[in-house]
Amino acid sequence: MIRFAAVFVLSLLGVVPGLAFDEASQAAIDGMKRGKAVPITAVTELMKGAQMWCYNQRENECAWSDIYLSISGNDVEFEMSHPWNDLIDISYINRGALKDNRFICGSGYDWIPSVRAYERGTGYVIGGRTLAALKLEVEQFTTVQQEFDCFDYVFEAADDEAQTVTLLQRQYEDGETDPANDATVTLHFDQATAADLGWYW
Repeated sequence: MIRFAAVFVLSLLGVVPGLAFDEASQAAIDGMKRGKAVPITAVTELMKGAQMWCYNQRENECAWSDIYLSISGNDVEFEMSHPWNDLIDISYINRGALKDNRFICGSGYDWIPSVRAYERGTGYVIGGRTLAALKLEVEQFTTVQQEFDCFDYVFEAADDEAQTVTLLQRQYEDGETDPANDATVTLHFDQATAADLGWYW
């Protein structure tokens, strides 16, 4: 099933299918070692090259996903998508900050005004008063990530045939990390595979 976020962004990018890894991504992968933290300079090459970052993937569905839109200096802009409840999926534009050549951190950016919503299954766009009410609900139950919420990445594997890279994402709060908050991230470089990804509730 073609998913709304992937189709929209891929159409803007005009990516040529059939290439496993672009040159910059391959060079970054070649410098990685299994089980070692990845410098953020290498991570940013994967951000620019991958069609979708899929978190805790189950078959062709993600717990949530990212598409990185732009990187300017230490500022990163990305689209995040995930289920809001058992009937509705949401997408929104968020921003992060690169730090110490290791982390991407929350910037305190207010992403709630950018929220878009879709009925699961039909893909029907939710708008008008219904969307306005949903944004109020999201605002009520969401805490915007602060600057001290940071993430780094550990290299696990690269699969040329599947056109994927697997990383372990670790979350830090006040400089401390809890393995319970770790997430496995599958980076998809194939356009068709990325477009077919959805989200599970």
